[in-house]
Amino acid sequence: MRIVHYYPRALVGDGGMTGAVRRLSGALSEAGAEAVIAYDDGPQPPSDGRVRWVPVRHVGPARERLPLPSHLEPALRGADLVVLNSAWAAHNVVAGRVARRLEVPYVVAPRGAYEVQIFNRRRPLKRAWWAALEGPLVRQARAMHLFFDAERHIPERLGFTGGVIVAPNGVEAPHDIEWDGGSGGYVLWMGRFDVEHKGIDLLVRAVDSLPPAARPQVRLHGPDSRNGGRPETRELVRELGLERWVSVRDAVYGREKWETLARAVGFAYPSRWEGFGNSVAEAASIGVPTIVTPYYLGRFLAERDAAILVEPSITGVAAGLQAVVEPSARETGRNARKVVEEHITWERVGAAWLTQARDLV
Repeated sequence: MRIVHYYPRALVGDGGMTGAVRRLSGALSEAGAEAVIAYDDGPQPPSDGRVRWVPVRHVGPARERLPLPSHLEPALRGADLVVLNSAWAAHNVVAGRVARRLEVPYVVAPRGAYEVQIFNRRRPLKRAWWAALEGPLVRQARAMHLFFDAERHIPERLGFTGGVIVAPNGVEAPHDIEWDGGSGGYVLWMGRFDVEHKGIDLLVRAVDSLPPAARPQVRLHGPDSRNGGRPETRELVRELGLERWVSVRDAVYGREKWETLARAVGFAYPSRWEGFGNSVAEAASIGVPTIVTPYYLGRFLAERDAAILVEPSITGVAAGLQAVVEPSARETGRNARKVVEEHITWERVGAAWLTQARDLV
């Protein structure tokens, strides 16, 4: 079965979607599919032999480059299924039209972008875009990819009557890294600095709400968002006088990222909403006690005693910061590692994804 993932930033992106597209394609290949990634022509792709990379010429400004249909057609022709990653993107609208012209079925993979909270951001523009472009793209899809069964209300709310593929993102930690019990002495957050979305303000204000003697050291690592969330966070820390306790830092990658996770006392990810939460899965995979709010992965872990679930509020997150440093949190971390091994490895995800995809064609 030939599955083509279309994502222009599959080589150059620094976010979770880039990694997920690459990892899922590799997992599909290992499960027996012919995996292809169609991407915006640029750097030399990896050459591990599992995934075929097909460059497609795109034009336009860096923020929204569009594929040339005549260049995209050869990449999609002959596919059994095309996956359009992300949402609210003009390049997906073009790709959907090309796929329909070639009579190739496609799956939309919004990765959390059809949540009500996303619709409500710049709502008038979203409504117009949905009516003219996104809605027709979705309605003509063969299926929608969801991370969890609990998301099935999303296609129902949108009036989508096609199939669904339900499979989370996977995670693959280095074999020689595990939680060391918190030798670094800090509570860690990692992600993109979108203050409202990721609940970063809740985390910072939760630290402020605690008595000085009870405040943990908190480290915030990640790339900035388009709306300048990192300087906004620094300013909030300064306004509250929390420089002794909260540090805003650059993103860390590769081995350094995993070692930073392993030394954390606990991990906090208090998003107001979330598509998946790759950083949460990574922390869980090596047994770091983790604070979550009621997004899908957070509930999935908490239902299995594998995370500390709190409300997305200052008082809720403050309670989590106190709980995550208690000795009992160690058992939560151990449970989290087991849950990841049983449900969220890329090997399991690839096999489940491919089984469901075969039922669609």
